[in-house]
Amino acid sequence: MRAPDHDPTSPRQRLRQRWLQHAAAAFDRMFDDDQQGQLVTFDQREARAIDLGEDLAAWLLEQHTAADPAARPAQAPACPKCGAPGERVGPAGGPLEERPLSTDTGEVSFAREKWQCTACRVVFFPPGPQAGPGHRGLQPPGPP
Repeated sequence: MRAPDHDPTSPRQRLRQRWLQHAAAAFDRMFDDDQQGQLVTFDQREARAIDLGEDLAAWLLEQHTAADPAARPAQAPACPKCGAPGERVGPAGGPLEERPLSTDTGEVSFAREKWQCTACRVVFFPPGPQAGPGHRGLQPPGPP
């Protein structure tokens, strides 16, 4: 486990501060006095708690995905169709294209560089390294 980063200027510490602000806003939506009139029944309370939990989960996913080095690959990724090196669409370091993704917590946006294969005429967004056997519960192929 990593030692905590206490440098207030580090990207991780700035992200932690943004997380704490986001979590504080969720807490206020649940507990502020002006919200209590909307949270009378248990079902209303549960629905709000689930909504807030999903919002926090989506925020974490979006931030973690945004920090992924695969969003801007260092070398040209291979075309998913023919395997030839792709060509970047747009300038290096330019804005990344946002893409929606439906997840268990709702819709999440993430950004990746757009690439193309001039031979196949395919535009693609490289997903990054693939998960290997044993990663997060993935089982290697074999007899059941």
